[in-house]
Amino acid sequence: MTMLTRLSLAAALALSPLALTAQAHDAHAAPAAEKHEAPAAGHEAKPAEGHAAPAAAHDAHDAHGAAAEGGAHHGPLMKLFGREYHDKLPVFLVQLLNFAIYGAALFFMLKGALSAMFKSRKEELETMLAQAERDKAEGEAQLKEMEAKMAGLEGELAGILAKAETDAEAEKQRVLEAATAEAAQILAQAQAEIGFQKRQAEQELRALVAELAVEGAAKRLESKMQGPDAAKALDRAIQQIGGAQ
Repeated sequence: MTMLTRLSLAAALALSPLALTAQAHDAHAAPAAEKHEAPAAGHEAKPAEGHAAPAAAHDAHDAHGAAAEGGAHHGPLMKLFGREYHDKLPVFLVQLLNFAIYGAALFFMLKGALSAMFKSRKEELETMLAQAERDKAEGEAQLKEMEAKMAGLEGELAGILAKAETDAEAEKQRVLEAATAEAAQILAQAQAEIGFQKRQAEQELRALVAELAVEGAAKRLESKMQGPDAAKALDRAIQQIGGAQ
């Protein structure tokens, strides 16, 4: 059943109580119309009819009385399924039954649409909830990934700092060792130079002492010895001193 058909049926059911009320009103208005038509017929009768006019007026009066009595005792008239209802209680029960039928038909008619609407809304909410759960899970996964990356970066930074500290300590040790070796080399060179200068000075001093000794000895010999023997003795002494050196 399409939605248009359901709406049409709902409109028909909604208008059915109004139709029954209008039917009851028409049935109630029928005696009143007959009542008004009877006096009119009496007034339209010609005077030439004579005694027929009072008789018609009397019949109209009787009809009006009967209609008034019927209206007073029976109330509004309602027809349902070819049957007339005059009392208020059956009319109320018929209206109540009509309303119950209308309500039940409306409920069963809209039940499918409402059920489909609620089902669609439920599925939409479930889809939204599932999407939210997926987004939440994805966000948590991304957060964990970022935390893992941060932890990795912290570990990498700690490794870099440790390596830099180790490299700095090694460089410090290398520089210290190089400086120590250079200082030792400089000291060794200085000691070697000092030793060389010392030895050279000692040699020069010995040579000077020897020269002075030779000169002194020569002078003493010259003062003590004269002649060819003195010159020979001096030569021998010089040779002996030179051999001693």
